[in-house]
Amino acid sequence: MSGDELQSKTIDFLRFPLIVGVVFIHTDFSDIVMKGVKQISFVNYPLFSHTFFLFSKVIFEVCVPLFFFISGFLFFYKTAGFSMEIYLQKLKNRVRSLLVPYVFWNLLVIIFLLLAQTFLSGSLVSGRNKLITDYSLLDWFWSFWDTSQINPHSKKSLPVNSPFWFIRDLMVVVLFSPIVYILIKKLRTYAVIILGLLWMFNPFFYLPGLSTVSFFFFTAGAYFSINNKNFVSGMRPMLSIALPLYVLLVVAQLLFLNKSWWVDLYCAGISIGLIATVSVVAHFIGKESWRPNLFLANGSFFIFAYHRLPLVFVIKFLFKLLKPQSEVLLLFLYFLCPVIIIVFGLMIYSFFKQLWPRFTAIVSGGR
Repeated sequence: MSGDELQSKTIDFLRFPLIVGVVFIHTDFSDIVMKGVKQISFVNYPLFSHTFFLFSKVIFEVCVPLFFFISGFLFFYKTAGFSMEIYLQKLKNRVRSLLVPYVFWNLLVIIFLLLAQTFLSGSLVSGRNKLITDYSLLDWFWSFWDTSQINPHSKKSLPVNSPFWFIRDLMVVVLFSPIVYILIKKLRTYAVIILGLLWMFNPFFYLPGLSTVSFFFFTAGAYFSINNKNFVSGMRPMLSIALPLYVLLVVAQLLFLNKSWWVDLYCAGISIGLIATVSVVAHFIGKESWRPNLFLANGSFFIFAYHRLPLVFVIKFLFKLLKPQSEVLLLFLYFLCPVIIIVFGLMIYSFFKQLWPRFTAIVSGGR
């Protein structure tokens, strides 16, 4: 298997498990509010809280940075130079693959929220958010960019379809891609190092459309493409070092959670975790033990786009039905809810793809 083929198959294989990780990140029981009442407190369930932290706050935290890395790599992949003509063509392509799905899925969530606020206001909705029927023209704008401007209690600057902060920030990085290209051409590895240090000093810096994580990992991926380097071939030999080191970093993050320097472990865990993830997948694909499933790879964007709101309602419905008050039941729900959402999403994707293939391709960014 050639290096380019292994790289392509590794990227295709990663798409689905990374989306599974994103769904688990959002399977958060810490702030489930119904009728204004918070349902559980994590301090009462130490086993569940540690399991949740291990997966959703440590292991799966590598998923989004790795997506930014792959996006940066693919944006400049096999691009000879970077003229204004190439830049405009790439922007045109990203309108189809990013902007159109961004507008569609955010608008769809607004419609569903409107229906929920109208028909479920007494049961499954939190009651904390401004009613969509009361939105001003400016509120409609902010709902596509930063809902904290509408609902002041919100702690994060997210669009109404919250996972799409990734697409929002990616679109902004793409707009700045000529600067990324110039930095890499002029400074080479120093460009990646400088942005990496900025990320490490403030990994949780998020302004609407601007985040250190997006610029650093997009640039890191772009570095390989611009310099015609195969990142899979570079990372695969590091398996024997990266994997055990990553395990140690995961354990350290669990043991030293309350230490002031935990953020350093967090950044190291993501960086080494990215290398470990790529090297493990490349290792097994190279041995032909694993192979990418094109249906799962192609359906990954649909799962990403649709999952957030159905996941919230599934969690609230099961909490209302089962009223979990034990560690075992909470752990069961923590793993059950993502499975329900992912399986159901793949069924919907398959159904839509058969009945409306053109429409499905449009709302999935041409995927």
